[in-house]
Parts: sequence; structure tokens; C-alpha cells
Amino acid sequence: MRPRHSLRRSLVWVLIVSLLLPLFTASGVLAAPATAPMAQEEPAFRLELPRIVVTIDEEGYPSVFGLSVKDIQNMTGMDMSMARVPENTLQMMAQAQVQHIEVALNSQGLFLFVNGKPLPYLEWDQERLTTLVDALQAFQVPNAPLIARLVPFLQYIGLSVAVQFPLPEGAEPVPMRDTEEFFLVDTEAARGEVAVPSTILYAEVNVDAEGVPSIMDLSVRQIQEETGLDLSTAVVPPNIMAQMEAAGVQHMQLKTQPEGLYLYLNGKPLPLLAWDLAHLTTLGELVSGLMADQPWAPLISKAVPWLQAADIQLTVRFPLPPGAQELPLHDFSASE
Repeated sequence: MRPRHSLRRSLVWVLIVSLLLPLFTASGVLAAPATAPMAQEEPAFRLELPRIVVTIDEEGYPSVFGLSVKDIQNMTGMDMSMARVPENTLQMMAQAQVQHIEVALNSQGLFLFVNGKPLPYLEWDQERLTTLVDALQAFQVPNAPLIARLVPFLQYIGLSVAVQFPLPEGAEPVPMRDTEEFFLVDTEAARGEVAVPSTILYAEVNVDAEGVPSIMDLSVRQIQEETGLDLSTAVVPPNIMAQMEAAGVQHMQLKTQPEGLYLYLNGKPLPLLAWDLAHLTTLGELVSGLMADQPWAPLISKAVPWLQAADIQLTVRFPLPPGAQELPLHDFSASE
């Protein structure tokens, strides 16, 4: 049996392939699915595709529009084993009772569904996508310049890809979601689901020029010297500190709310990870199902929804770059 982390990598790889393959095979198929209104009227670019279903057979071979990778292998003699879903990944999906996973993209964000139920999703607008580009460049993500050019297109693409796994024997088929339904989080309703915070954590971390973090003048280095504990992993590496300075990153902020996780870079918003009780419940069920052979798996389905009631606010400050003007933090006291 391969290690569990290898199984997860296999699943992620299959989903990526499933996203890319239809774009090539369906380049001539254009139809307008039900998506949210585009961010601007008459954009210079717009692409909308109907839902694309990638079907995985019992042997792990994917097929799109009735054309199977196995058929291509038989017709051409090419080795297509790289496109085949590993048997242990199929077993893991069956164990978790996952019949289909869907990824949908539109002007409002990136959505994920399992068996038609919504998972937490990324919500964006033009401002959040602009900050995302800044973050990619600040952290020197591989191919950041190319990605930065592609990110603005996200608001003008309507795409939905579903990966359907073999139906377990005796199981009732679960219908896919209505393509008009994205299960958007209602902020007011989500906040109404939380009576009192389950956990409160507010912290401001100051990182010095050497990458050593501290809270209330108590640094990681002092703790290490007084306790003998090895806390070197908590120190920001010099290359990362150099990237932060070169990109002008002064601070990063994180805030959890009943409706999602807010992130800010230099006071500007990044895409929101949106959720409510239904989204988190689906996530808990999925994770506990995938980890069913672990003794702590039953706790996951209960622990994940707990996150909705957690009140966590974290600010990380970096040294002010030479000659730079201090940028204001985002004001969390204002309504999100």
C-alpha cells in the first residue's frame, strides 16, 4: 500500500489533468452555462463552456465526450498509463462514498462540490484579484509573471468540470448540482449561525530584520535560549525576508468570521475563503471519509464546523523597507 500522502497527490494530479484535458478537446464547443453576471459589460474576452464531465471507469481510465484514454491507447499504441487513476485512489473515493467531484469557475470565484454538496470556496472581485497578483510576485511564485497575466481573465471565464468515479455496487446514484446553483454564502445568515465564539485568539507578531518573530516583546530567540527548545523553524529564512523587502511587504493579516477567512496584504484584500455551516459540514464529512482508517477520523466531522465559531485575528508585521512610507492596517472593527 502506498503512503497516504501519495494517494492525496494522485487525486490532486487527476483533478488537474481533468481540468486541462477538456480545454483542448472542447475547444470548439461553446455554449453559455448559467453563471453569475460578468464583472464588466462587453468585455474584450469572454469564454463560457457547458459542464464537462470526466468519467472514470473501474480500471481508472478517464473519458470525455465518450472518448476514453484507454481507447486512445488501443488505437495508437501509446502508453497512456500516466492518465490512469491509481487503484488505491479509486478505493479511497469509494471508501469516502465520493461519487463525483466538481470544480466550477465564474466571475465570482472558484467553487468546489462533492456529491453535489458545496465545499468552502474562493470568492473574488477585481480588487482581490489585483492583490493576488501582487502576492504572487511578492512571494516569487514560479512563473509569477505569466500567472499575473492570466489572473485577470478569471473574471471572464465560465467553466465547470466534474470528475465522476465508478458507482459502488448497490449504491444509489447521487445527482450533480443544478448548474444554476452555486450555494453562495449569505454573510448575515452565516453570522446568525454562531451564537458565541468557540475560541478567541488575537495576536500581533513582529518579525525583526533577522526574521525572528516576537509577541509582546517576547521573541522566539529568547524562548529558545531559556528553554533549550529548537525553534529554528519559526524563524523566517533570509531569502524570504529579502523577498518581503524587495516586494515592499510591510504586513499580512488574517481574520476568521462565521462567513469565511479574510486575508490582507499591506491592508489590501486577497480572495476570501468563504464558508458557512453547510460548507464546513461537507468538508468535515469529506475529510473524515478519506481518513476513515485513522482512529481520529470521527473527530474531523465535528472539529471542522467548529472553525466557523472561532474568532481568530492575526497580524504579522515585517521591517519597514528603507525609505518606505508606513501603510495602514486593515481596520477589522469595520464591518467586512
